[in-house]
Amino acid sequence: MELRPGRAVRALCGLFLLILLVLQHPGRAERAPGSQLDDSAIAAEFCRIDKALCHDEDEQLSFEAVRNIHKQMDDDANGNVDVEESDEFLREDLNYHDPAVKHSTFHGEDKLISVEDLWKAWKTSEVYNWTVDEVVQWLISYVELPQYEETFRKLQLSGHAMPRSVPCQCQCHVNVSAVPRLAVNNATMMGTVLKMTDRSHRQKLQLKALDTVLFGPPLLTRHNHLKDFMLVVSIVIGVGGCWFAYIQNRYSKEHMKKMMKDLEGLHRAEQSLHDLQER
Repeated sequence: MELRPGRAVRALCGLFLLILLVLQHPGRAERAPGSQLDDSAIAAEFCRIDKALCHDEDEQLSFEAVRNIHKQMDDDANGNVDVEESDEFLREDLNYHDPAVKHSTFHGEDKLISVEDLWKAWKTSEVYNWTVDEVVQWLISYVELPQYEETFRKLQLSGHAMPRSVPCQCQCHVNVSAVPRLAVNNATMMGTVLKMTDRSHRQKLQLKALDTVLFGPPLLTRHNHLKDFMLVVSIVIGVGGCWFAYIQNRYSKEHMKKMMKDLEGLHRAEQSLHDLQER
């Protein structure tokens, strides 16, 4: 069908307005391949699930990331993650050979996990309220990527950063929507903002973040104070054992010296007695 000049002008104007909208709101570009209708549907779903936070842009991005994680696990796209789907996800995506404990933690008494269930579990997770220091500790001790500590501190990545885009301070010079999602695979953003040129590092961070979002903080960070206490106790016991061994060794040497002197004196007395008998 031939396109009339008037329609052509309107089409060009519409295209220009669309480009202008994308430039003004780059955060929406991250949500591709979703359309404006998809964004409205996601916003409506979020308001239905969590009306108190649905108007917070950061929380909207967080909800969208949690929703994407749920979609990744929901193979049959029926809106619920059942036992078989979570088991397959744990084995194939997170590489757990024996996922029994994780499986129990994820499902609990509920065999069907909806987006709402996953969102509520995330909000009540200890990780949700992690500070920047706790996230950095997690990065160093659990993810084992200490070379990115400075970047994480500069971007002020708190616990909210685990599943979604994170708040960014002015010095970052990056729009809030352009900050990488940690638990959602976004290689471009991880490479641009976190400066992760190593693909294995990006994959490792994403998998560890995904594990932490779904199952809570790892034991390494959860029992950190207990670990420190046990370490101190072990050091005290070790030092005490070494000191006790040193004292025992010193006592044994002194006892041996004294015994040798006594034996030497006894030998001299015996020799004197023998000389006396000969006389």
